Amino acid sequence: MREVSVRGIYLRLVLTTFFWGGTFIAGRYLAQTVPHFIAASLRFLFALAGMLVFAWLSGRAIQWPRGRQWGVAGLLGLTGIFAYNAGFFAGLAHVQASRAALIVAASPVMTLCAVKLIQGSAWSLRALAGVALSFCGAVLVVSHGDPATLLHGALGIGEVFIFGAVVAWVAYTLAARYLAKGLDALSMTLSATLCGTVMLLIPAAFEAGNGGWPPIDWRAWLALAYMGLLGTSLSFVWYSQAVAMIGAARSTQFTNLVPVFGVLLSVLLLGEALPWASVAGGLMVVAGVLWVNRQPS
Repeated sequence: MREVSVRGIYLRLVLTTFFWGGTFIAGRYLAQTVPHFIAASLRFLFALAGMLVFAWLSGRAIQWPRGRQWGVAGLLGLTGIFAYNAGFFAGLAHVQASRAALIVAASPVMTLCAVKLIQGSAWSLRALAGVALSFCGAVLVVSHGDPATLLHGALGIGEVFIFGAVVAWVAYTLAARYLAKGLDALSMTLSATLCGTVMLLIPAAFEAGNGGWPPIDWRAWLALAYMGLLGTSLSFVWYSQAVAMIGAARSTQFTNLVPVFGVLLSVLLLGEALPWASVAGGLMVVAGVLWVNRQPS
């Protein structure tokens, strides 16, 4: 299989963020119709099947982890699959898809902060200004345009769950960058997905045992297939390839396109309204990320 050019990596990252933007639409529907861990488990069962088909069609041999590599795969599964989806579906049960997508826009800045802390590199004034702008934008989104309400316990449980998902995704990105060595992107992504799916199936079994197997209509199956095949298997492989080629800090900056696609799709497909605070805050977050990335690398 031929190597992908840097331009090709950037194109794949844009398509990846488009697919991820669509997962907020599908996830919003699933979160209101299917128990959360059952939905997450089915999503990743689709994803596992998709990755295996992708490997077969591309002629790639799967390299399963050995020894300590299984620990890395387990950490990736715990953060990017189990923890992220637990927060993702729980949050979308309480907040609109467009609002959740805007909160996720904080992940690039959080990743940048973590990378600088790990590397011990100095902060420039431009970077500090960009981070501050993004932080203020995120506060505006979360507080519905009134930051003072955050001091009085007005932060909703849905926002807390979505923010937890963002933290989990940052941890996944860092682990993929600094710890996932020795395996190609497809093999490590497949191994991590397998570990995360096993973790999800445990609480899913309790959900099924307590409430019985839920009725799942064709829309839910379509949403699950979309999230599993496009929003997970294909996107995770492409994202992992990008992290390996251009680094975590640059790759994660593309996720600021996720809220753009998520909001547009939410308005077009779900008819969700956009408060001025969400629009302004989202623009501030994206502007802050772009400002940071104007630095020489």
